[in-house]
Amino acid sequence: MPAMRKARGLTFITVLIIAGAIALVGWIVTYGPAYWDNTDVSRMLKEAANMCYREPDDEKVKNWVMVQLHRQFETGERDNRGDPVMSIDVQRDDLRIERTDGPPKYVNIWLTYYRTVTVPLLGQQRQVTFVDHAEQDLTPVKW
Repeated sequence: MPAMRKARGLTFITVLIIAGAIALVGWIVTYGPAYWDNTDVSRMLKEAANMCYREPDDEKVKNWVMVQLHRQFETGERDNRGDPVMSIDVQRDDLRIERTDGPPKYVNIWLTYYRTVTVPLLGQQRQVTFVDHAEQDLTPVKW
């Protein structure tokens, strides 16, 4: 019977795997909530695009989106002017709605916003930019 090799101990590959796992956990803790919230924003934009099918007024759709964003991301605090503070940085001008005229009719909605995240242990802040897009076909359904 051949003799068994002696255990090699801690190898370079083991160190790389451990460092990668620590980096992954750090990234998830830092940026995970921001990207998770982005899925809610994408869902809101898809709902707004669907709303455009029955609502021809883009201002009403913008109002709906802004109300939904305030409901989702308000922190309960007020700024110097008395306006509610949100966990994302978004202005009404950051929401763009465009409709095509000719067949096929489409609506495109873009929203650009920023989210500030704090890196654990370092205390540094990073600003993450999100650009979300939703598209909807507005052609009437023919049965």
